[in-house]
Amino acid sequence: MPFFDTPELQIAPGDDLDAAEMKLRSAFEEAGLDLSGMAWVNSRLPKTIADECRFFWSRVGKEVFFSVLSVGSWQEKETLSVLNIVLGLRLEPRQPGRSFSLRYYSVAAVPPELLIISGDTDFSEFEARACLVARFGEDLRPQDCQQMAASGMYLARSLLGAEVDLLDPGAPSRLAEAVCDRLACEELHVTEPLNMVILLGCLFGEMVRNQVKLESSWMALRQIELWPAVVFSRKKAAGSDSVVFSPMDHIRGLVHSRDRDALSRALEELKTVCR
Repeated sequence: MPFFDTPELQIAPGDDLDAAEMKLRSAFEEAGLDLSGMAWVNSRLPKTIADECRFFWSRVGKEVFFSVLSVGSWQEKETLSVLNIVLGLRLEPRQPGRSFSLRYYSVAAVPPELLIISGDTDFSEFEARACLVARFGEDLRPQDCQQMAASGMYLARSLLGAEVDLLDPGAPSRLAEAVCDRLACEELHVTEPLNMVILLGCLFGEMVRNQVKLESSWMALRQIELWPAVVFSRKKAAGSDSVVFSPMDHIRGLVHSRDRDALSRALEELKTVCR
């Protein structure tokens, strides 16, 4: 949150957007804060959303704080439109990373995927940047996974402080420790930040592929896995054996369990199976 206290305001069900804005302006005025409409953003909102949602900004000294006012029910179109605008504001070069501050004033509960991308933590910055690449896993193909792994490694190093590479046997442990250390000091607004899970899952998958000495490839197995998985195969006289490994599931498990040994243990279990 910003260094100043933001006004508290409960938007009543049934308020139209103009009435809600008057209440918001009064609350900011009482708090001694300015509130300016972002005409260059609001004028570009789709017509179906313009009557339900508006963006505002406030300045205190050199600090800028954003507010989103919504009287809608956060249907898919509103959520997607706001998500794209928030990403643009957050990743604008003059508004970097941790200094980003935004608050929602909403009748309905704000979708958790918006809350995490709008937050002021390293996980929020990670999820926002990962969203540009992973796009919530939409149309994620096996051939995309190595690129995702490279993006995941960059973000893990720059935002989580994880010094990892694909060939280092200790990399899975350091990745898990970095995630758990950050979880220990930052609140997550969602049980699993999806875009982060995808990028770190691809990164973990590439680590595993480099440490298990069998032929492997990313494959789409829609009947058993939502995301691409790594398939290890070994030729035999009477055919071949295959082992399916889902690195995204292990990253999801890490976020839930906060077990620092989860990834290294999963790798050792996989090596045992493959032997």
